[in-house]
Amino acid sequence: MKHWKILIAAPLAAFAVNFSFAGAVNSGVPKGWTANGALATHYESGLDASQGSKEQPAFFMAAKEGMTNDDFAAITQVVDASAYRGKTMHFTASARHMGELGGYEFWIRTIDDKGGISISSSWARKSDTWEAIRVRLLVPANATKLELGVALKDKGKLFVKGMNFSDVQASTPAPESKPHIANKITMGPVATTIQNLNFSE
Repeated sequence: MKHWKILIAAPLAAFAVNFSFAGAVNSGVPKGWTANGALATHYESGLDASQGSKEQPAFFMAAKEGMTNDDFAAITQVVDASAYRGKTMHFTASARHMGELGGYEFWIRTIDDKGGISISSSWARKSDTWEAIRVRLLVPANATKLELGVALKDKGKLFVKGMNFSDVQASTPAPESKPHIANKITMGPVATTIQNLNFSE
């Protein structure tokens, strides 16, 4: 009799353990964000409460087996730039990149009424600890669209949390860095407002 109890108890215990871990991770792209690049094919993504909190989980992107070099995955959101014209906008976050290869990029990008593009991006590689990310851009007076973006290039796994987008007082804009991924993405449709920066939805 005891033998049968052990056989029954073992799978039940395993189920309980799997269930508790499964509850911490939800697959997919967060509300308000758009998938870009090979996110749907060569990468997995989702929200991980174990890297943040239940109320504000961390978002992750991770390369799958079989992905090729120069692949990338990204999430973006685009809004009407009218409210930000002439302002220096500050995009900050915490990021953690695991894996020997690849890197990650955060950016602010605008397009104006003549098709001109302004961009400020931050590119980094492996960071087993959480790193502070800061991107700053003076939005042109004739900007029509504004995009926020986060991308993972090549291999590895990227965690992101604690995003903020706000107006800052600055006498000069931060120098632009050469974007690795941002200019490979076509700006998507315009939303009403920037949303879900803390991945709570």
